[in-house]
Amino acid sequence: MALMAYDNTFDKVYALLYSVLNSQSQLKMDKSAVFFQRIASNNTNLNSFANFLKIIGANDKTSLTYKSMFELLKEQESWGDKTAALFVKAVYHCHIGYAKELHFWSDAPSELSNNDELFLPVDVVINFIFQSIGNPFSINFWGINKYIKTNAPNSNFEVWDDLWFWGFITQKGSGDKRTMVFNEEKYWNLLDASKDNQTIQETKKLANQFIDLIKQN
Repeated sequence: MALMAYDNTFDKVYALLYSVLNSQSQLKMDKSAVFFQRIASNNTNLNSFANFLKIIGANDKTSLTYKSMFELLKEQESWGDKTAALFVKAVYHCHIGYAKELHFWSDAPSELSNNDELFLPVDVVINFIFQSIGNPFSINFWGINKYIKTNAPNSNFEVWDDLWFWGFITQKGSGDKRTMVFNEEKYWNLLDASKDNQTIQETKKLANQFIDLIKQN
């Protein structure tokens, strides 16, 4: 919703890039500075989906898809798999998903074609969920995304995206030393989460149901 504060396309795209990239816990600012300098020098070319792909390395053979954006963006200075997936997911939401009224590129794909796909932005929160379940595959970005696409190929991407919210508010601790319990302090640190007592109690109830489901596996 922070995009609503900006009127022109460049400011919206730049703000979204900045917000997503700075979500990294250990951002390498020397590398991110190089990226932002290149973006700022191409400010007139941020007015379309196709032009943005060109800025990050697309050629005439590159398909105009969300998958292409992910593959190109993850190779940029200071980005990587998870952060690139997070940005592409936000762009997708602004043009196809729940935030369509915030669209800023008229040429952005309006649907996922057969050769297009999204990737779950897997981080330590989601890693811990799958570790707790005990799945027999690599617990990392590519292992989890492959598992989902193989075992639930027709499922709604938004369902898997919700794993982060429920994992975030049901984990305490850091690294591998985490426990699963409703973490109300984390909930209060989510800007868009409703803070009235009734909603908090309902969320706590659902969070405990989520924890029970994880522990049953």
